[in-house]
Amino acid sequence: MDNLIIDNATQKEIIDILNKNKIDDLKRFLTKRSCINDTNQYITYLFHLVQSAGILTVSIGQAYKNEFIVWIGVGLNTFASVLHIVTADNKKISKTLLNNLKQIKENNYLDEAIVDTEEEIKSISSKV
Repeated sequence: MDNLIIDNATQKEIIDILNKNKIDDLKRFLTKRSCINDTNQYITYLFHLVQSAGILTVSIGQAYKNEFIVWIGVGLNTFASVLHIVTADNKKISKTLLNNLKQIKENNYLDEAIVDTEEEIKSISSKV
């Protein structure tokens, strides 16, 4: 039972469901990508501000030989590093979303849920 026999009405319904899924994914990807890009812009500004404040604070702490102020500056620089990591991760996510958008446009998009379902059907069919 390698090939499942599906009538035309069922096949049309399956195609309609998959097409609706593509449209829903397209809308979701566009919204997510826009949100990530906007957020990244603000996080980048915050990164530069916090990093500059950290460098200035460390410099002032060293000038006055105040270890407490130096450690505050180190903490600010650490926070700036975390912000930089977040922007890098967001760029990777945005790149993945852009790739998915391109695949939808080229009609090559394959949702992972579809792959899982196909593998389940094959495993069930092989047991019968």
